[in-house]
Amino acid sequence: MFSSAGKRLLRPKVFLGVSSVTILGGSILYFNAKTKKSPLADYTNLSPVKTLESVAVKDISTPTRESLLNNLSSTSQFDVLIIGGGATGTGCAVDAVTRGLNVALVEKADFASGTSSKSTKMAHGGVRYLEKAFLEFSKDQLDLVVEALNERAHLINTAPHLCKILPILIPVYTYWQIPYFYAGCKFYDLFAGSQNLKSSYLLSKANAAELAPMLDSSKLTAGLVYHDGSFNDSRLNSTLAITAVSKGATILNYMQVQQLIKDDNNNVKGAIVKDTETNKIYEVMAKTVVNATGPYSDHILQMDNNKDGLPDIDSSNYHSDDITSQIAVKNPKMVVPSSGVHIILPSFYCPKNVGLLDVRTSDGRVMFFLPWQGKVLAGTTDIPLKQVPETPTATEADIQDILKELQHYIKFPVKRDDVLSAWAGIRPLVKDPRILENEGGKTEGLVRSHFIFTSPSNLITIAGGKWTTYREMAEETINEVVKIGNFKDVKPCSTRKLKLVGAENWNPNLEALLAQKYNLSSKMAQHLADSYGTRAPLICESFKQNNINQLPVTLATNFQILSEKVPPGNPDEVDTIADVHLIENNEINLFDSFRYPFTIGELKYSIQHEYTRTALDFLLRRTRFAFLDARQALNAVDGTVKIMGDELNWDNKRRAKEIENTKRYIKTFGV
Repeated sequence: MFSSAGKRLLRPKVFLGVSSVTILGGSILYFNAKTKKSPLADYTNLSPVKTLESVAVKDISTPTRESLLNNLSSTSQFDVLIIGGGATGTGCAVDAVTRGLNVALVEKADFASGTSSKSTKMAHGGVRYLEKAFLEFSKDQLDLVVEALNERAHLINTAPHLCKILPILIPVYTYWQIPYFYAGCKFYDLFAGSQNLKSSYLLSKANAAELAPMLDSSKLTAGLVYHDGSFNDSRLNSTLAITAVSKGATILNYMQVQQLIKDDNNNVKGAIVKDTETNKIYEVMAKTVVNATGPYSDHILQMDNNKDGLPDIDSSNYHSDDITSQIAVKNPKMVVPSSGVHIILPSFYCPKNVGLLDVRTSDGRVMFFLPWQGKVLAGTTDIPLKQVPETPTATEADIQDILKELQHYIKFPVKRDDVLSAWAGIRPLVKDPRILENEGGKTEGLVRSHFIFTSPSNLITIAGGKWTTYREMAEETINEVVKIGNFKDVKPCSTRKLKLVGAENWNPNLEALLAQKYNLSSKMAQHLADSYGTRAPLICESFKQNNINQLPVTLATNFQILSEKVPPGNPDEVDTIADVHLIENNEINLFDSFRYPFTIGELKYSIQHEYTRTALDFLLRRTRFAFLDARQALNAVDGTVKIMGDELNWDNKRRAKEIENTKRYIKTFGV
């Protein structure tokens, strides 16, 4: 919100007083009219939970990939085919299937393999847009904030294990900024209405320095704390996909659309899709088709613009041995791409439970430093691009830029060696392609929020927006699907109150219940509770069934089973105890191997129940290993491939290729 505050002078007092009263009065009327009246979930009156069994998911039946592929080929016509398995696409799938539509979704890589895993991990209303709304007297900017604040609360309600409330400290360095920032935070609370997370508050210099001792307190005058949400983006994405499958949708990753199918009237009626694992071709027919491919939207729109449904030859991916130079879309006409870079630092760079917001970067950007998964997430940059890369990467200049900004208010030296991981994501602003076409390429059609339009061929495209508003974007998209498909007797949208898988019967004491029943460390119990919610006991049960499943994936190639036995004393006992000997490996530090809570049991669960198909799926997206520590994740590649190869029957050639591809990709993460 305050990106330009440091450059602005105080207005005359009379103007401030009159304008403040006017804005406040209008704001109260506005937020009363705009905010939803469904309050944030209250966990203070929950009944006492005495046993894990009362909240845990006891058993699940997950359709195999083979059964989903059979359903894809045997269904003569789906109600809706969704192209794209990111946040928006999987959100659309959940919305559509819960309305009673027959849904298919195809994703060319993995769920959240693009932008949806590379966000700032914040469920937020957008404090920057609120400042712009006031300074520019822009109702459109204010609408963006109110919309996102409503959806922010939804994220925390729909997946409380994945989304948490996060206090964020704004260090204040001049006295005149105190009332400016304080008023901004209070307006932020006001526009959230009944969905407000917690009230913002002012801290003295001494209290701010105590809360964040890493700050240079000699420059501080005060601190302000407001609240937003923090979440695990790729796990939320895969959870949406799994939720859709559990409701009856046919959701498949590693399925590439090669051609749109059109009828004699040039209407889109489906797509030719290739299974990239087997190269088998599928013809998928649907009454409606949704393009939810984010930064790659132009690629599908090119298919739509061509009568044969094929993409432009010069816009398809340019193959190169260097994955950082591969282009997904050349000269996009709808998407206005920019690169946002984030880095991961050790936990001592910010308070463990409070984020920091830098409002005075040298170039006017807002910079966040947030506690996330036991580390510190710092970012972001905003670099315009002319093309959409297949694999955006963080350059050394991007990394140094963030470190330079961080040094402005950290009292100890900020070191490049402290960077554990760095990555880039594509932030897709969009233009209305119809305006571009009619106006001769002008930029008047630039859309700040999400954008839905239906082409003359009835292809429905949803683009833009942000993670926080995925649910509302999906609702509006499926409303258009119902309209275009002329569907009758469909159920109304119910996703506002829907609990995703892992959130059923969720209780904030789940971590304690797991630790008590399975004798887990606090770190392991927290990781499983926060990642899998009420499904976490399924992984813990695998620890009991075979203690090998308790080993870190890093050590999967470094143990030898000396013997196995069934524990005596219980004839019904099925657990197996393995006498394991760890084999020395000079390349792997045993202490470091136990630093992260990612186990063989978790990997097997993700293969069986979360459609993990490659080592990168697990190391990047089902867990966040490579995002948190790329160097350590490299050491886990061999073990991950060994377990996956055994589970999925890979031959030696596939295993070797998987190791090579996985290591090559992780090495682009700033190491």
